[in-house]
Amino acid sequence: MNGNEKTPDWKLFESGKKYNNNLVPSYYDTVDANLEFYAGNQWRNLDADNMPKPVFNIIKRVVQFMVAQLISSKTKLHFEPLLNADNGDKQVEDEPTPADIANSMVSNLFEKFKMDFLIKDALTDGANTGDYCAHLYWDIHQKPYGSMYPIEGEIALELVDGTNVFLGNANNPKMDAQPYVIIAGRDMVKNLQEEAKLRKQNEQEINSIQADKNYNEQASDNGKLEVDADEYGKAQYIIVYRKKKIKKQSQGQFGNPTVEESYTITASKSVENAYIYKDIDTGLQYYPVAWGNWERQKNTYHGRALATGLLPNQIYINRSFAMIMYHLMMTSFPKAVYNADIIDIWDNEIGSAIGVSGLDPGANISNIAGYLNPSNMSNQIIQSIELAMQYTKETMGISDVAMGAIENPKNTSAIIAVQKSSAIPLENPKANLYEWIEDIGRILFDMMGTYYGERPLVVDISGQKQLVTYDFKKFKSQWLNVRADVGESSYWSEIASLQTLDSLLDREKIDFIDYLERVPDEYIPQKQELISKIKEQMAQQEQMAADPQMAIAQLTPEEQQKFYAAPPEVQQQILAQLQQQSQQPQQTPPMM
Repeated sequence: MNGNEKTPDWKLFESGKKYNNNLVPSYYDTVDANLEFYAGNQWRNLDADNMPKPVFNIIKRVVQFMVAQLISSKTKLHFEPLLNADNGDKQVEDEPTPADIANSMVSNLFEKFKMDFLIKDALTDGANTGDYCAHLYWDIHQKPYGSMYPIEGEIALELVDGTNVFLGNANNPKMDAQPYVIIAGRDMVKNLQEEAKLRKQNEQEINSIQADKNYNEQASDNGKLEVDADEYGKAQYIIVYRKKKIKKQSQGQFGNPTVEESYTITASKSVENAYIYKDIDTGLQYYPVAWGNWERQKNTYHGRALATGLLPNQIYINRSFAMIMYHLMMTSFPKAVYNADIIDIWDNEIGSAIGVSGLDPGANISNIAGYLNPSNMSNQIIQSIELAMQYTKETMGISDVAMGAIENPKNTSAIIAVQKSSAIPLENPKANLYEWIEDIGRILFDMMGTYYGERPLVVDISGQKQLVTYDFKKFKSQWLNVRADVGESSYWSEIASLQTLDSLLDREKIDFIDYLERVPDEYIPQKQELISKIKEQMAQQEQMAADPQMAIAQLTPEEQQKFYAAPPEVQQQILAQLQQQSQQPQQTPPMM
């Protein structure tokens, strides 16, 4: 390419920025204002040097409360086979299923990602900018097993600001509907040049990677400040993911050749006028990008932020307090007034004497000097500020009851009802978060099947953790349902499920094995081992009941001698006692 010519991908990137600027108000202006107000910089761009600038940051309080409500417990991601689905492999007893493998590996990845912290950061971004995004990629430099196994490469996850994500179909937030997805970022020029060398780009392409100042669309005011030093310059880069249709020939049911159509994802990375790599087939079926909104808006992929609706209230509260402070500064201290014909100089120093001349005998000193009393400020301004703060929190669902600020809680049922009703505004953000986590799960399943190959992992088999080797390529021909449990609802649903299981067991509607199989693993240590032991005891009891000789073999030699010496009717009674004992192994029935 000509070194001064923009790449075709860069032109798509500029079209995406133009779309964001055409939104009313500009998407970048909205994001910057929300982030700065959340950080406490709430008097930016205002010329009021002579005014006090108080900040009563209700936006931060509301956002932190909402995010805390959504992440009150750990995130759980479950892979489950579809009912009556054949995943191709016949399951062998005491071997992990593909769902077990996927659950174990994803749980391990979530620990590496520090997923609970990432979710908190993502929701904070969503509350302030309206959007949050996870970009998953294959990191070839990672060695997940260290020196134990010569395996290289690991799945990595990074959060991307909504200002750096551009969709080909901007009116639809669904990833599957996109012709392309662009992830933008800034990196050191040296890093980008070294990556281009590894991809065996020519010298012209490598030398075209130079430092730039294309940071005006980065999120927050801090994103527009960079270190200006030689050899440490940064350049804007973009990664463009495209969906490409591929055709594959195969044999039909009757041996006839057929053509199957499917999609694969290609990737290209470039700067303004040079490619780092181009049209690489990732082998993935899904875009490695999970997109989420705090609150979805019609016909745009950008969501509406929680902070956007709070900015006018926040500005009113700050300005009202500023005017109160300014009024007090100007009028709190009374002005001295004196008769200049009698007093030449007014001395306000503490303890000093003021000489008075020409004063008639018996004249009142108050007629010579005094103080002007300031006018009283209306109490309505204070009431207005308090109501603004109160109504703002209540419309957001942040009441004193929801926050636990109750001096004498007596009616607990009413308190619980109010707390549940205050959580209603979070239902939409919670549903969007569930969908975002599930999208990450589908991407992880796709990437594991594409990149992992054979590698070891630790799974729970019959109550014991064992190291097994699994060929993850099998995932490419399998389908598992992904279900996410996020926030406090997962905790309370487990408690409710346990209470229901306890009730069914007490009423003898289910047996103990059914109970154990449905109890979450973390509630009973070595659960699978316990189930296997109970099943083995039940099998022995059934054999003893079916085979009298096996039951007799459980007796001591002396008891066996007495048994054979007894009359037939007594032997039948002993066998009945032994069979009854097999039904109740905890008890020891008396022998002869």
